[in-house]
Amino acid sequence: TEVNFLGQLKHPNLVKLIGYCCEDDHRLLVYEFMFRGSLENHLFRKTATPLPWATRMSIALGAAKGLACLHNAERPVIYRDFKTSNILLDSDYTAKLSDFGLAKAGPEGDETHVSTRVMGTYGYAAPEYVMTG
Repeated sequence: TEVNFLGQLKHPNLVKLIGYCCEDDHRLLVYEFMFRGSLENHLFRKTATPLPWATRMSIALGAAKGLACLHNAERPVIYRDFKTSNILLDSDYTAKLSDFGLAKAGPEGDETHVSTRVMGTYGYAAPEYVMTG
């Protein structure tokens, strides 16, 4: 699924898929290098220096723009794994969503919803999603 979604979607707040290889049962995905690692490391590592508020706001806005890109795509994407370890930061602290392994194509045309099992990390999932799927 990651190859399908990231191969078609291009946005400054989505991690760039550079290439992939499928051989027998082995899969390899190659992404752009994200110099500053995950947001989770910056928030929860004991040795991490607190991020300035302007940087925090920029990261939050970037993550929201990435989600908006997915939701507003020609064929909407339900991300299903929004959490700090899946928000990667480049050298300028630009937030980019990564790990589309749980992503699912959203409704299209006259459809209003897609039936799905609840997936992802509960602490980060929208309450209405956890309650109704």
